[in-house]
Amino acid sequence: MEANIDVFLVDDEQKALDSLSKVLSTFFNNITILGTAQNVDDAFAQIVEKKPQLVFLDIEMGAKSGFQLLEKFAEIDFHVAFVTAHEEFALQAIKFSALDYIIKPAGISDLKILLDKVRKKAKSVSDEMKVKQLFGNFLTEDKREHKITLPVSDGFEFVKVDNILYLRADGSYTQFQLKDGSKITSSKNLKFFEEILSSYGFYRIHNSTLISLKYIKKISKAAGGNVIMEDNSEWGISRNRKEEFLRLIAIK
Repeated sequence: MEANIDVFLVDDEQKALDSLSKVLSTFFNNITILGTAQNVDDAFAQIVEKKPQLVFLDIEMGAKSGFQLLEKFAEIDFHVAFVTAHEEFALQAIKFSALDYIIKPAGISDLKILLDKVRKKAKSVSDEMKVKQLFGNFLTEDKREHKITLPVSDGFEFVKVDNILYLRADGSYTQFQLKDGSKITSSKNLKFFEEILSSYGFYRIHNSTLISLKYIKKISKAAGGNVIMEDNSEWGISRNRKEEFLRLIAIK
């Protein structure tokens, strides 16, 4: 029998609260909805009192955001799933910190994956660390100081973006090469990281290679065009990406 999950919903739109409540009640067993709230202050008071295991949290709620709600907690001892209607900047930041999110309207399959995940693991230090990392990135204007949260086999690793030389596809996994020579293998694919690192000066020169433009040492004409990185590794440039890549380098 599946373990029960105590859930709390936060959204400034009553229609959205009703919709998610109905989906959870209709399609999932052993879900107890402890309550709902439409503003940050009410949500904070109820969450402290009712102690849910999982909070569905709307990102934008009028004058305040879901992030401002989380900032009110000295300790985040519940699982957070952000809810949004758009692929917006805030969602990119959430992906960057490896936090969970649901796109409105919530799909059955997405909710099942999330609920199974909550059931399988107890509260861990990494949950709170990921939220703190999210805030750290938001509050730090210097992107060189931003850290990305990498899902790995035994948990999560927090890596400063400025320490990443390049990424290589490894099937459905991704291998990170860091400046100190160490490697980290993450359970997300290269496309996932391409989407969230493009604004940090990374470019996909090949289907299997995403590099930091900052750490290019040389561009060689060998074999139609190769990139040599600061660690002296050499990677080919796809023919269909070469023109755009050289244009980016020229601008840089």
